Amino acid sequence: MSKRSPKSVEEKLEAVLCHLEKGESLSQLSRRFDVTIPTLERWIWRYQSDGVDGLKESHTWKKYSSDLKKSAVEDYLDGKGSTHTICQKYGISSTYVL
Repeated sequence: MSKRSPKSVEEKLEAVLCHLEKGESLSQLSRRFDVTIPTLERWIWRYQSDGVDGLKESHTWKKYSSDLKKSAVEDYLDGKGSTHTICQKYGISSTYVL
């Protein structure tokens, strides 16, 4: 495990599946796994986008083309979605990147 995330991929997957398949609330899971609700939301989003690989820690920077970045920003500024939906649409790893 890296220093960035004290939770293993298995723990993240368990939390995600408890929410998606069993319907456990994010507040319950937040307490049970000792993480914030935004962290759980990020895990769920990454799992839905990239499967189990989305829950693994990245050790390299992902590069995005200028055209992709420009299109994503234009869509956001034109009100075509939230930062979350724009990131999903363009395969951007995080709303912080956008």
